[in-house]
Amino acid sequence: MNDGIRMKLSVGSAEVEVSATRDTVSELAVLAHPFIEVAPLDNAGAGRPAVIVRETAPKEPGWRRLALPSEYEPDRVLWVDDVGQRIAVVSEPSPWRTQQLLRSVRHLLRWQAFAKGDLFLHGGLVKVGGVGIAFLGGKRSGKTSSVLSMILHGGADFVSNDDVAITDTDTGLVGYGSPRTVNVRTDSLLALAASAPVAAGFLSGSSHPANGYRGRHHTVDSIRSDSGTTLPGSIWVRCAELAHVTGCGLAAHSRIDSVVFPQFGASQDAPRITLMDRDSAIRSLMENVERQASKYDPFLADWFPDTDRLRRERLIERLLEEASFYRLSQNMHRLDEATSLMLDALTDRVVDRRPGDRSRAVSE
Repeated sequence: MNDGIRMKLSVGSAEVEVSATRDTVSELAVLAHPFIEVAPLDNAGAGRPAVIVRETAPKEPGWRRLALPSEYEPDRVLWVDDVGQRIAVVSEPSPWRTQQLLRSVRHLLRWQAFAKGDLFLHGGLVKVGGVGIAFLGGKRSGKTSSVLSMILHGGADFVSNDDVAITDTDTGLVGYGSPRTVNVRTDSLLALAASAPVAAGFLSGSSHPANGYRGRHHTVDSIRSDSGTTLPGSIWVRCAELAHVTGCGLAAHSRIDSVVFPQFGASQDAPRITLMDRDSAIRSLMENVERQASKYDPFLADWFPDTDRLRRERLIERLLEEASFYRLSQNMHRLDEATSLMLDALTDRVVDRRPGDRSRAVSE
């Protein structure tokens, strides 16, 4: 490999070795900032998993080729060495190659954290005024819209979208993010742009290669704007681009003070936020606990067969004790009102709110 270097990428105690050209590592470091630390390799052969970038397929024994299909981008093709816990991304230089490298690194770091018992939740996390607010929910629940509205209308910093990871510290629970691209439905962006015009900038200012790929988002899921323009059904926004367009900060981690479960209600209804009792909080939380580190690159589950389930259970219990839990009803065209309501409810008296104290419900 011409001008090849070996680097260590880490989040906490999780580490991945990367072998690539200097230019590729530089591109990777930009995409990973500030969520993943990139540093020179200090002790080669330390047993950490590795990702190798090369232009020709490995011919040594033990490697196997995998092709993982997607409706939104070209097949993800990897070469895998299960015994050595190595992944080879084989391609000529391109934006896709760097993107696939980032994914492999991110998935390996997540699996290491999951193995040691970190808690993974399906949702996003923002930090505003020193308060951490997690939005949890399934597809089309409004969690990404809530994250973006909190950034655009509430001045929040971005920590994560779609994959909150939680660990414990002496001072409380901390949620941390990763450099995962934010996938945003275009109809949500257009609704946000009505009250925050800057949001329209995502439609033309996002460099993720999937945005130019003729996948399902450009065919089956495409929509028409009010002016008759055909638009993709969703777009992919990199974290740095999110910060550039909105002016928000990117935070690698935040304490978690409140957990919000958004849902879309009738279009004519005003937003409404309600404090949840403990039983309701437990049910909703458990529906959004991830049972594995990532559904992508499924072969990695065999690399990390033993995980600390008991520690995850302790983290769930601690989250229920230390955070406040809310149900948010909103509609797509009044997201700014929902954000204002949440800020009033969550940032002023967040320390006093805990599941089970229904007398403190913000709105009934």
